[in-house]
Amino acid sequence: MELLKKTHLDAITAALWSLDHQQMAAQIDGLHHYPFVSYVAVVDQGRIVVEAGTRSDLFGDVRRIDLAATYNGHQMPLGYLHLEIDRQAIMRDALSTAAVTLLFQTLTITIVMLFAFMLFERQVTRHLAAAADYFTSFGLAQVQQPLQLDKTCHGDEIDALVEAFNRMRESLAVAYQQQQGMLQAVRESEALLRAIAHRIPNGGVWVVAADVRYIMFEGSLVETLGLSGQETLGRMPGELFGEHLAGRLESCYRLALAGETLSEEIEYQERVLWVQFAPLADENGVVMAAMALGIDVTERRQIEAERRDMLQRLGQAHKMEAIGRLAGGIAHDYNNKLTVILGYAHVLRLTGLQGKDAPEQLNQIIKAAEHSRDITRQLLAFTRSERVNPVRVDLDRLISQSSKSLSRLIGEDITLSHVAGADLWPVRIDPTQADQILMNLVMNARDAIAGNGSVTIATQNIVLDKGTAGHLQGASPGEYVLMTVSDTGCGMDPEVMEHIFEPFFTTKEMGKGTGLGLATVYGIVRQNGGAVSVESAPGGGSAFFIYLPRFVGETPETRRPGEGGILPARTTLLVDDDAAVRDVTALMLRRLGHTVITATSPGEAIRLCQQPGIVVDLILTDVIMPSMNGREMVRAILPHQKAARVLYMSGYPADAVEGRGAVDADAPLLRKPFALDVLREHIGQIMSAVH
Repeated sequence: MELLKKTHLDAITAALWSLDHQQMAAQIDGLHHYPFVSYVAVVDQGRIVVEAGTRSDLFGDVRRIDLAATYNGHQMPLGYLHLEIDRQAIMRDALSTAAVTLLFQTLTITIVMLFAFMLFERQVTRHLAAAADYFTSFGLAQVQQPLQLDKTCHGDEIDALVEAFNRMRESLAVAYQQQQGMLQAVRESEALLRAIAHRIPNGGVWVVAADVRYIMFEGSLVETLGLSGQETLGRMPGELFGEHLAGRLESCYRLALAGETLSEEIEYQERVLWVQFAPLADENGVVMAAMALGIDVTERRQIEAERRDMLQRLGQAHKMEAIGRLAGGIAHDYNNKLTVILGYAHVLRLTGLQGKDAPEQLNQIIKAAEHSRDITRQLLAFTRSERVNPVRVDLDRLISQSSKSLSRLIGEDITLSHVAGADLWPVRIDPTQADQILMNLVMNARDAIAGNGSVTIATQNIVLDKGTAGHLQGASPGEYVLMTVSDTGCGMDPEVMEHIFEPFFTTKEMGKGTGLGLATVYGIVRQNGGAVSVESAPGGGSAFFIYLPRFVGETPETRRPGEGGILPARTTLLVDDDAAVRDVTALMLRRLGHTVITATSPGEAIRLCQQPGIVVDLILTDVIMPSMNGREMVRAILPHQKAARVLYMSGYPADAVEGRGAVDADAPLLRKPFALDVLREHIGQIMSAVH
């Protein structure tokens, strides 16, 4: 067969690949003339392409050789070569060879024996015959009887042979007794192991020898899989479980024979089996065999899958409920603020800006717009889409600085106290976000207190071990700064506590709360790698626990706007495709003393900057525009305006514009909507950096 593969296989494959039937027929005819080949055929996709010889179901051995060609570096299966071997012819040849060999050996032995008989007949033959009779009748039952010969001459080689045999017989007698004891122990151990295997529910124990052939196959799982323990002995895994599992099982058994212990999940006959493979070693640590402990976990996996599916459906239902509440809350709050803005705007259009109430009405419009902006920012903080600037923060210092303003917010009836931790570790967080956490928690505590009460802010260092961190969602073992905000308010029942971090969930009266405060706290803390937990009971107040990771390291100090002198921009290029935004932004820039050049599109901005005599100090551009994004436009402009600084602005969340590649992650970004003072601050920061 090896000779056949070397001489014909490549030619047959090439002929099949090129569909050269004449060449295939020639090769097949050559194969048919090989001894013992009764039938040969080339089969492609179940169809016989060419064949030679006569097929027979009797005394035949069928061989299949796959044919494949290499194409573009890949093996392409073409078909296979079907061979039928005439075993009768093989047997005839083998018998003929054996007969000749036997005849030759018989003649040789006969000559030697005749010579030996003639030479030693009188001195050796009868003693050897007596010894031969003893050896023939010797058995384990006669192991105690010594060999004795009737000799008159002693001290020769035959006596030495007899003495050596008797010594071997004595050793054999001792070994036989030991073997009987060992066999009995082995039988008892096998019986015990089989009993244990059959006591494993839906399980089985399988043992293979060093050649990965089964020497034990027991357990209730054997019958479940339709196998028989006795029929499996001496067979390979592939013979029992099919070729698709043969490689995987044999690999696991060989790893176990090498001393490793491993577990696998195997699918077989629509059953899921959990199998642990382990080595079996003797008292010296030498691995003798490998054992597999298998358990049918099909029903358990089905139950787990059903449970996961149920939890997924339940989670989806909760998400849809939260989305509905979110949409309703947004619509309610924005409609309220738009009502204020539209109402006062129409009144001002009718009465003009000269009326005595005009300044207050304008203030109400600004407040409503700022509140709408804050709702958007809280939503972005909740979804962790807002860009932040985390720095090293001392929480106790920040709380102390905020205490005065927080005290004014909660009123005189409520006492605000701060319990500072000893040697408090620093944390890394955006200070604005830290203020948001404090304000939302304190305001939430204020609303929970009817009449007089107290709110306490406490800080301390804490180290979470693996067990404690496991009970806090998002936390991992390590060092944290714990900030606790507790109140003496009305508290919450378990049903309310399940929903407090959901957006727009609130127990307050209509118009007295957006339901975004605690959702914002949750989003900010998770964004900064921390965790939140809460304890409360009806009538017993509430306590919110904020875990922020300890910061180890230094962050560069950021310079405040205006420090070190500001170099104001003299000429600013303003690019925005929204006319209303472009007009009001240009108006604010002119109020800041800038000369403003406006462009309605990136293409127009690029053309303007290419004109001779145009020198731009600052480019203020929208990020997402129809024909080209802000980043691409700036790259086209900067070769012509090398000294220009860039400030992007966008109403999209920071992660949206950065994720779409519209701005770099560290690029300055002005969030819409913005007021005049915010615009001044951002321009000041950029121009200070230039100076």
